[in-house]
Amino acid sequence: MVPSPSPRWERAAALAGLLVLVGVSTAAAGAPAVAPGLYDIEVRLGLPNVLEVGPPTSLRRCLTGEEIESGQAFFVRSENPLRACALVDHTATGTSVRYRIRCLGPNAASAEAEFETAAAGYRGVIRMQMGGKNMTMSETHAAVRIGECPPP
Repeated sequence: MVPSPSPRWERAAALAGLLVLVGVSTAAAGAPAVAPGLYDIEVRLGLPNVLEVGPPTSLRRCLTGEEIESGQAFFVRSENPLRACALVDHTATGTSVRYRIRCLGPNAASAEAEFETAAAGYRGVIRMQMGGKNMTMSETHAAVRIGECPPP
């Protein structure tokens, strides 16, 4: 039995369609199209051959221009050891962000990420290999800009 998508996930699917339309008209090299501001972000964890790992995590976060340009806005959101590892090979265009995560040491964990971006939000996936363990997982993000960041 396939679970029905949450209203937030349906909103993310609508955003995906918007990203495709906006991406066609704004494709350019440089910084991603994501605008600094306050975002609702839904994060889903995935494991191979497991239908549902758990409910999606929802968070609200203010993303700064610096985080967007450096790639940190699109980083691992779950409680995962990869959060402490280096982001490398970061490339961004007006419609996408791609990077790899590399941890130090033998049998180190690694990941590859790919995101589609637009002024109204972003969506993408981080595919992770958990080092010496024979374990892979993914973290899927869908984010929608909801306004300006509150004053500090």
